[in-house]
Amino acid sequence: MLRSILIGTLTLATLASAASADAQCLDEFMHSVARDTKRRNCWPKPFVAADRQSVRAPFAAMVANGWQSQNMIGDHHFIENTGNLTPAGKLKISWVLTQAPEQHRTIWVCQGRSPEETAARINSVQETAMAILPDGLMPDILESSTPALGWPASRLDSVGQKFRASTPDPRISAGGS
Repeated sequence: MLRSILIGTLTLATLASAASADAQCLDEFMHSVARDTKRRNCWPKPFVAADRQSVRAPFAAMVANGWQSQNMIGDHHFIENTGNLTPAGKLKISWVLTQAPEQHRTIWVCQGRSPEETAARINSVQETAMAILPDGLMPDILESSTPALGWPASRLDSVGQKFRASTPDPRISAGGS
């Protein structure tokens, strides 16, 4: 009987010393199982924000490019070789500064043929903007190498006049009711 008590005590002592070494491994294993389970259970949530941002980024760039195109003061808004604004250019600047949403009130000036012409254009836009805005306020006026879309109003007017001139006169057909 003494022998079985001695064997039992030695067995428990051996298991206790081995259990402390295995306890750390077992603890690390259980921790990794718990961590992996939590990751699997909440899987898409940590990645949804980054995915949404990557999908929306091109749309933000498109909106910014659209406002740049809309607020562009192009070649047809300036008198050739002088850098002075036409009446249409002054109206466009007035619209940008008074009607466009405040976060999009940046005026983009299309580059001229030379740096001097570009500087004259920017000065003309600044003078017009100072006349429109209250004292002390100055909008962002930036130079752009992107060509402006559009054409002079005289060209649109001539197209409209030619269309009206080519329209036949109305007539009633001689046929039945």
